Amino acid sequence: MRETKKIRGAEVLHTLFFLLHLILFFPAQSMAEEYSKEKGQSIEFKPKVSGYIEGWYRYNYSDLSNQTVSAKKVNNEFRVRRARIDVKGNINEEVDYRVNGNFDGPSSASGSATVKLWEGYISYKFHPLAFITFGQFKYPFTLEGLESTRDRIPVLRAESINEIAGKLGTQGEGFRDIGVQVSGRYEKALDLKYAVAVINGSGINKGDNNGAKDFVGRVIVSPIEDVTIGVSGYNGKGQDESIQTFDVNETAYGVEGEYVRKGSGLSLRGEYLAADWENWNVITNSAEKGKEQKPNGWYLQAAYKPIPSLNLQFMARYEDFERDSNTTDSHLKTTTIGATYYIKDKTRITVNYLIRKADISSVVTAQETDATGGKIGNLLIFQILVAY
Repeated sequence: MRETKKIRGAEVLHTLFFLLHLILFFPAQSMAEEYSKEKGQSIEFKPKVSGYIEGWYRYNYSDLSNQTVSAKKVNNEFRVRRARIDVKGNINEEVDYRVNGNFDGPSSASGSATVKLWEGYISYKFHPLAFITFGQFKYPFTLEGLESTRDRIPVLRAESINEIAGKLGTQGEGFRDIGVQVSGRYEKALDLKYAVAVINGSGINKGDNNGAKDFVGRVIVSPIEDVTIGVSGYNGKGQDESIQTFDVNETAYGVEGEYVRKGSGLSLRGEYLAADWENWNVITNSAEKGKEQKPNGWYLQAAYKPIPSLNLQFMARYEDFERDSNTTDSHLKTTTIGATYYIKDKTRITVNYLIRKADISSVVTAQETDATGGKIGNLLIFQILVAY
């Protein structure tokens, strides 16, 4: 008798699960199939896996003689700079998702690799003009800040982008934070695109450290063909994590312009950024009441494929970044020249040489070196990127 009851119980559960499957899945599947018939296309709700791996050889010409840690004295090395596994998919016509994992090799002078959730979010197509995104994502600020490594022509981001856009959210990391975003596009109004987000403002993979939320947004338009211009803004505050008696208030803005001649291999762009971190000490790189850091910077960049069929692209960029306008002699001026050979699609080989001239203040830093101030020197990077 007991076994008979168990069998009947299992059958009941099986029947319930089957009915639930029909109730939940069949209507969505039918709607999707009906939609595909109307559009004359086949739609598959299956996850798509993509990503890339990026290897470097880096030679640092900076003066590292004053470094006290042996690893920080290394002037050249091979690196697995980045590795990404990116999964995207659709639940139905309105809901999609993304999970992006970061598997990066050891950084300069660091003996350990990093594994992090880079992006994890769900998007709902509420309206053609309003897509709602919830989770951890890239906040909408600047042109190059939103650009992925696969799409960026120079190997490194501009210093102003890296030091301002990349550190919003109380000196955050990775251009990402957790929150909710509304974005959309209206082609009839100068092909307007916008995105506005409310985020924790405490950085990637971190819980909020105060009750206030940060606000960030970006708007771009295309007044004429092949040209886009845009503005970005950020306002928020984070709490000092050590004693929690005061807030670090931060504001930032950026303006951008880009010209891309379709089919010619020619592109021109420029950006200007400025920020203000109140109660932040640029020397100690930590919260301190009464201190203030005000960085600003700009860059101009040109890229060209003289013979598109050869898949060879040349680029040049000039940039001027001031780490803190309250500090004398805190500029870093960088000229980057480079060449890229595209093997297939975004899989490529790139060589960049950075000519860097830094002011003497010790607050001046640069990417891919532990030298500061006048000890910062030039940099050579050889990159191989395989996208899949």
